[in-house]
Amino acid sequence: MSLHLSKKSILKKTVQVSFLTLMSRILGFTREMLWMRYLGVGAISDAFLTAFRTPNMFRHVFAEGALNASFVPVIVKTVKEGNKEEANGLLTISFLFFQVILLVIYAFVFFKTEFIIKLIAPGFSVEQTNAAVPLLRILFPLIMFFSGSALIGGALNSVNHFFVPAFSMPLLNVIIIATIFLCMGYALAPEFLCWGILVAAFVQFLLHVIVYFKSHFRFGDISVASFAAFKTVLWRFLPALFGAGIFEFNVFISMMIASFLPQGSMTLLHLASRMMNIPLGIFAVALSSVLLPHFSRVVLYAPKRLPFYLLEVVKFICWIVIPATFFLAYVSEPIFKILLGSKATPEVLYQGKWILVLYVIGLLPLSINKTLVSIFYAKRDTRRPAIASGISAGVNIVGDIIGMYFFGVYGIALTNTIAAFTMMFICFVFLHKYYGISLYVKRFWHFIWRYIVQMLCIGAALFVLLMSFERLVHASLRECIGIWPVAIIAALFVMGLVFVTRQRFGVRVYFLRK
Repeated sequence: MSLHLSKKSILKKTVQVSFLTLMSRILGFTREMLWMRYLGVGAISDAFLTAFRTPNMFRHVFAEGALNASFVPVIVKTVKEGNKEEANGLLTISFLFFQVILLVIYAFVFFKTEFIIKLIAPGFSVEQTNAAVPLLRILFPLIMFFSGSALIGGALNSVNHFFVPAFSMPLLNVIIIATIFLCMGYALAPEFLCWGILVAAFVQFLLHVIVYFKSHFRFGDISVASFAAFKTVLWRFLPALFGAGIFEFNVFISMMIASFLPQGSMTLLHLASRMMNIPLGIFAVALSSVLLPHFSRVVLYAPKRLPFYLLEVVKFICWIVIPATFFLAYVSEPIFKILLGSKATPEVLYQGKWILVLYVIGLLPLSINKTLVSIFYAKRDTRRPAIASGISAGVNIVGDIIGMYFFGVYGIALTNTIAAFTMMFICFVFLHKYYGISLYVKRFWHFIWRYIVQMLCIGAALFVLLMSFERLVHASLRECIGIWPVAIIAALFVMGLVFVTRQRFGVRVYFLRK
């Protein structure tokens, strides 16, 4: 089986992962909506989401951050050289090492849970702290299952198997949703929901293990060669941990500051962040997951192609993300109406709407950052993205404090976007300065101004259609239909026109060519 990914293969794999991620995000949206109906928006929801976010913070640091960044390029190189036994040994020693580390961390969290909660959310009331303690004790082992799935998923990605790592997320959400229905139907305490989430993570991990063995991998003997490969992973893991840790420290500071705001503020920030992460996960994370092993191979056999891929990936991201940003901003208020249901007061809806708008402005730089970081990791450089993350985190921390003082919860959301632009700029500078990788700015601006003209023309046509809808359709019928059918039809109409007319406007994207 060829391990090289062609343009068509990259697009096909991205679509595959994106579709499964879309299913996961739709299910995740349903999950968040049911959470709000089950927990409400207040002290209990803040406590539950704090307990839930804590292992997920470690998940982003270990599983989706440092572990993925350091492990995937090494195992790709090992598999490419045909050393399957060495790859088995590398996975085995990595699995044992990181699971033991996480087990020690969990022991500390279990016995010092109240201290951890007070550290994460110092503004919590006694009621919120007491509610969060048992929830965190149950939920924290999630990180052990997530990190195990990430390691095995990295091995599967090295042979271009992306389906199961992507499919496992919808499966996880299905089990969680079933648990929420059970809790709502029988009026069960939030602890039961936490146990259901833990079971879901175990099933996800078990699925990875089954497919791992079916892909002719195994847990093998730890040879001298595999131990040497593991030392390379560990050597790169430490700066990657610093980089990913800084980003999560940044999230930690944001939530810690938000704990001093009125009750429910942390929940609104969480919900807005989750909604912004829907397109980020569907497209940018899916694309970067496919591109990381691909870039790792390009670095080995055709490093001069990296600037070309960078330009075309950034163009592709802009082509997808810019319309998605406008769509999310347009439907921001209806999204919170659906999420909160009867608990949606006018004040809460207004807050949620503008928090989401401020978040989605940063969707484009966040999406581009995923690709930029993948290039660094493919270059086996985890230090410079860590520095970029550190500077971005510093901007975020200072901005959170100043923003909260002057603008409350909106200041925290806005600072997140400013930090994303900061990191994007620094990553571009580092890639150019240390690796001579440029964006081909003239080509990019040639693309972007043509795309803007195309979007303006299509936007004008859409405006005429919406105005016609307003005039021709009676107000009572518009109220009955609601915004969602109109918004979805308009979005499909826009993306269809953008795709069909791209050649007429001279908008050329490598990944869309036949």
